[in-house]
Amino acid sequence: MNFKSHINLLIVGLLMIGAGILVSCDAFNEDLPECRLFVKFKYDYNMLSVCAFHKQVDKVELYVFDKDGKFLFQQAEEGDALATGNYQMSVALPLGEYKLMAWAGVHDSYDVPQLAPGTSITELELKLKRTSSLIIDKALEPLWYGEINDVNFTGNINLVETINLIKNTNTVRFIFQQPENGGGGFAVDDYDYEILESNGYLDHQNQLKDDDELSFRPYYSKQISPAAIGVELNTMRLMDDRPTRFVVTEKATNKPVFNISLTDYFSKTMMAGRNWSTQEYFDRQDEWDVVFYFAGENGEGLWHAVQVIINDWTWHIQDEGEDL
Repeated sequence: MNFKSHINLLIVGLLMIGAGILVSCDAFNEDLPECRLFVKFKYDYNMLSVCAFHKQVDKVELYVFDKDGKFLFQQAEEGDALATGNYQMSVALPLGEYKLMAWAGVHDSYDVPQLAPGTSITELELKLKRTSSLIIDKALEPLWYGEINDVNFTGNINLVETINLIKNTNTVRFIFQQPENGGGGFAVDDYDYEILESNGYLDHQNQLKDDDELSFRPYYSKQISPAAIGVELNTMRLMDDRPTRFVVTEKATNKPVFNISLTDYFSKTMMAGRNWSTQEYFDRQDEWDVVFYFAGENGEGLWHAVQVIINDWTWHIQDEGEDL
């Protein structure tokens, strides 16, 4: 046997040993460690299609159900362990078929019920906390939904299941700019700003449930200059079949001076070449930077927008009477 043959045999042997390290487990052989189920979490459902789980998610809660969707138990992890880039949650389960689901980023802004063993998976809902005023005026913690996985754990090998995450929170930043000369200017504190939507109640499939209309208001505002103001707000999941509106109301008169459909505007900004539906675009995009340029007020005292920039997309509004 020549030297090259020895090398080839050595390589084959090392590959076999490596494979043995990965799969040498058994549910029935007492001489081998018991096979385990591991769960990996992936958040690449974003504009870059790159996994950002280890950079953005600080807490994850896994819910385990039997094959019929009856709750068994839950377990959680948070903090530095999630930031390694290779985190996998070890789940101790007997052989069988299961359903796995997750919520990630759940902190003080959200309510998730404590499930008793045997509870149906349909009871695993999430609700945004609110007061009787239905005004949400604080920054929300980023929130993700983990899709349901059907798992068949045979115990023959270590099994790694991946749960894909969808982000359910949006940050929207508005800047309103009037002409520096002749626009008259405006004061940021003279107006109320709100995103109006009934999107604070999600079911186990991440679909919106019937909910009160919530008023999402700025947690940050700034008088940028005498002719420019800025506000920053959150809202929850945007849906392509729902009219999410943004309204600005003058406090002194209680008169709306600006009222637009956000989803109509946002849907126009999806770049050509993306093989995404509008809903997928809304789910992937989680930050919206919006700049409106105004030419004063129209004859009815409403703000007259002549140009809008959304995430570097520009639209010149030609028709003064165009319905925003």
